[in-house]
Amino acid sequence: MHAISRTVILGTALLAACEGPADSRVQATPDPVRQSLAVDTPPVARCMNLSGALEAEYEGAWGYTIEFGHIDAIAGAGFDTIRLPVRWSAHLGAGDRIAPDVLARVDAIIDHALSRGLSVIVDVHHFDALMRDPEGRLPQLAAIWRQLAEHYAGYPDTLIFELLNEPTDRVGAAQVNAINAHLLDVVRAVSPERWVILSSARWNNIEGLVQTEVPADDPRVMTTVHYYSPFEFTHQGAPWSNQSRTGIEWGGPADEAELARDFDIVAQYAHAQNVPVLIGEFGVYYEVPEHLRARWVGAVRQASEDRGFAWCHWGFATTLRAYNRRTDSWIPEMREALVGDPRD
Repeated sequence: MHAISRTVILGTALLAACEGPADSRVQATPDPVRQSLAVDTPPVARCMNLSGALEAEYEGAWGYTIEFGHIDAIAGAGFDTIRLPVRWSAHLGAGDRIAPDVLARVDAIIDHALSRGLSVIVDVHHFDALMRDPEGRLPQLAAIWRQLAEHYAGYPDTLIFELLNEPTDRVGAAQVNAINAHLLDVVRAVSPERWVILSSARWNNIEGLVQTEVPADDPRVMTTVHYYSPFEFTHQGAPWSNQSRTGIEWGGPADEAELARDFDIVAQYAHAQNVPVLIGEFGVYYEVPEHLRARWVGAVRQASEDRGFAWCHWGFATTLRAYNRRTDSWIPEMREALVGDPRD
């Protein structure tokens, strides 16, 4: 039995109203049982999101299809992990079975990445129907994870499961914690030792992270936080955002101090819960000048590594890219910011 409370019936938690905004400066209360647990070291440190492909309605719908050469480039540059976002909910058939062709495609990508010595994080991305109806759609999400746990039962522990990407503000922290607990039980029934990344409320941001409950008796769970702050800088000019103003710069003492404060909160939570943390997404829109993109990305990378966090840049070759598909090469400033020597 996980230490996440089972006294609250799952359905009740899922029907609860979403909480109001949490104070991101509230420190997590240490769990004495969790504090005494010998926690393993996860097989991820430097990660790249293969974004814009399988989290679309179908691969290629957003103009990007994953190539094995892209995985080779990631391994060759010095990354140790890829994160593979997948919109599994778009590929469910009768009985909520995952479409065999989609599963085979994911198999091929995972197998190639593992053959190159990379760890792989597989997540559930863009399950929009669940965000609208958490209670009604949870059985589908559980069915997805039951199938994935069974299908990949023989894979090494360098294949990591991430339960749910970016629960929206319509799904409160109590609901997310209940979903995590239920899905973790589903996975653990098949894979007792696989690494599992728990989700956090509020789009996986810091305010959601500090409300994330961690099972006291499981040494192979991680938590994750997505970091795009300040949003008016990282998403300036992005057509899907409301940040139409451009020309915003980043990198002064006040900016760096804000980054340090934010990541210190994450570090306090990680220490209190005795849990590894992954900075699961961070990046800057590609139309921002490269030197500014690289400055921010390099600072986030360094802040992560200084505090012992694993990190995963968003993303490889699409709208927040580090790789230029036209030239089939890394953007020099971005590669240096991500895998160069930070002392240079």
